[in-house]
Amino acid sequence: MGGITVENLSKRFGSVSAIAWADLEIEDGEFLVLLGPSGCGKTTLLRCIAGLEQPDTGAIHLGERTVADGARGLSLPPRDRRIGMVFQNYALYPHMNVFRNVAFGLKMRHVGKQEIETRVRRALEMVDMTNLANRKPRHLSGGQQQRVAVARTIAAEPEYLLFDEPLSNLDPMLRVSLRAELKRIHRKLGITSLYVTHEQTEAYAMADRVAVMDNGTILQVDDPQRVYHFPATEQVAAFTGNPKTNFVTGDVHYTGERFLLIPEEDPYCFVPLTKECADLAGRAVMAHVRPEHLELEPNPAEDEGTVEVMAVMPQGADTLIHLLLGDRGMQLLCRSDHKSASRIRRGMHVGIRPQRGNLYDPVDGTLLQSFGYEQARIADVAVG
Repeated sequence: MGGITVENLSKRFGSVSAIAWADLEIEDGEFLVLLGPSGCGKTTLLRCIAGLEQPDTGAIHLGERTVADGARGLSLPPRDRRIGMVFQNYALYPHMNVFRNVAFGLKMRHVGKQEIETRVRRALEMVDMTNLANRKPRHLSGGQQQRVAVARTIAAEPEYLLFDEPLSNLDPMLRVSLRAELKRIHRKLGITSLYVTHEQTEAYAMADRVAVMDNGTILQVDDPQRVYHFPATEQVAAFTGNPKTNFVTGDVHYTGERFLLIPEEDPYCFVPLTKECADLAGRAVMAHVRPEHLELEPNPAEDEGTVEVMAVMPQGADTLIHLLLGDRGMQLLCRSDHKSASRIRRGMHVGIRPQRGNLYDPVDGTLLQSFGYEQARIADVAVG
């Protein structure tokens, strides 16, 4: 079988550039998640790989086979690519029961009756739907219907699996359980898979690697933890945060005793940094700190400046604390455990202590320095 390789691919629809430039390599047997906001080009890229769209430039290779090449005008039809695709819309036939829905594509390919029976039973067993084989789609839940759609794809025995936001129509609790099901199926089949989503949590939970896409360009391809903790650009950092992440632009200063970030929004609010930032002393940066990596000091020193607490909002396992920096309305967010948050009240002025974060160039958004991380132990750091 092999992996999937996309080289220098671009795609336009009239005057709109859906994919500006895309290079992507999915390893044999890998489950790669393509993550990005709506309209970023991720579904267009998926459809180009499937053969449902023809790229304007670039090439697509499935294993050793070249299935699309813009320079040569080559584009194999979907039926010749040996790809299985699971869509957002289940597209089940309402007049057919589960078994016949799964078998329909095989019948159209003139597969033998006994072979159809074997494949359909095996596929239904894999998605735990054997006992519902005689039900019509209207008698199934949304999650069960999506399982039938997956079984239909598996029964065709594809060499590659593509998923176009297949869980987005389901309620949050059901999405969580089906994520685990899809990963279990992937591990069992070992098929090279590409999964498209705009949900960061879904990407982190399911992916072997995550490819972050925006404005028609793939910005970073990496291990999920590294994408979360070490975003390659400010753009990636902004998108891969839930709740929203914190950005503070300012200058790095060295006082002879400590390194400080002096924010543009409030030059009297000194934010402590680590010695890892020594090479950036004297230059402007954009500091990025996840809410869970921002600690608050209820009793700050007189010379460090403070931020104002706007709201303290418990939410299940933790508490979100909304902060105001400076007098131009810039808001920051801290995610804290309940014990620490119990010391904080609305209207207080507190110091801020970033424990981990990244510094970016404020002009082009490229990563300059990460701080507060133990590089050797990053594999042990849980995604927040």
